[in-house]
Amino acid sequence: MSLEEPSPDFSTQPSPANPPRKRPVSERRIQANRKNALRSTGPRTARGKRTVACNAIKHGLLAREVVITAGEGEENLKEFHTLLEGLWNYYEPVGVVEEALVQTIANCWWRKARVIRAENGEIRKRLDTHREDRAFGNSDRCNFDLVSLQTFGIGRLFNNANQADQQVSSKSRSLALQEIQSTVRGHPSGLAYLAALLMMAKSEMTSEGHIAETVAREVFDAFCLWDYLFALTVMSARPPAEKGKGSPSEEVEKVVDKQADRRGAAVIEFIDKQLKRIRLLEKLAEKREELTRDAEARSFSLPPADATDKLLRYEAHLDRQLYRAMDELERVQRRRRGEKVPPPLNINLSRRN
Repeated sequence: MSLEEPSPDFSTQPSPANPPRKRPVSERRIQANRKNALRSTGPRTARGKRTVACNAIKHGLLAREVVITAGEGEENLKEFHTLLEGLWNYYEPVGVVEEALVQTIANCWWRKARVIRAENGEIRKRLDTHREDRAFGNSDRCNFDLVSLQTFGIGRLFNNANQADQQVSSKSRSLALQEIQSTVRGHPSGLAYLAALLMMAKSEMTSEGHIAETVAREVFDAFCLWDYLFALTVMSARPPAEKGKGSPSEEVEKVVDKQADRRGAAVIEFIDKQLKRIRLLEKLAEKREELTRDAEARSFSLPPADATDKLLRYEAHLDRQLYRAMDELERVQRRRRGEKVPPPLNINLSRRN
């Protein structure tokens, strides 16, 4: 005959609705705990005492204010506490004055590290965007010169109605145009514009047998002070002037057509040579831009002059505070140990009246 086990009573099981009951603490246990607490004297070893003493200085006023604990420039509070504990273990301060001086030393070291971060930021501020800034600047200068080239060609760069522009000599105007042409062919965007212009002239020469007046004039303005012979050749490929009445004979027309074909082939060949030259210049321009950009980036390895001056003055201020606190802490600790400490030497370097 088997004995039946009693079924468990789930109503008495612990649950969120039915939490377990705590056993009441006896009055005897309470009194024993109070006596044990009175016997506690805290840490007894030197290391434990230094650690407990440092806990108070960690949460002092200067420690709370020197570390940036929020925002984009948030700093690691644990790193500051590690620095403070290392200095605390090294100097082993006794008393409020020595503790405050150790905290001042820690604050100075922490702020000196911030100077290095600020210097790093000033350098990266220019280096990280150097490639884009230079590309935008070059593009703006090239576009300005292209517009100047167009306005020069249509006679608006110098206004003859303006008295000041009337005093500009032809040589000065030619030098201005030469500088514009030089800048245009020294930049990849300007060379791309020149190549597109020549391709347009070549297409018209191939399909129409001549180059439109406006295109020929633009080519002349872009190349006249760079390759004058080429510019004249393109200008000679403009549409022929209308002739007077009377039709020439067939033989004359054939001769004229052959001459036009030979001239057209020569112009196209000349344009192809110029396009090949432009492709070579594009490679040189890219290489020159890469070398210039690299050299400029190396010069940006130092912060700008105004930022350098500010950082140096701030760091010198921190050095004065740091060495003053270290010297004062040494003097206080020597006096505490009973040593004779001479008064500090104070030299006034200001000029006397």
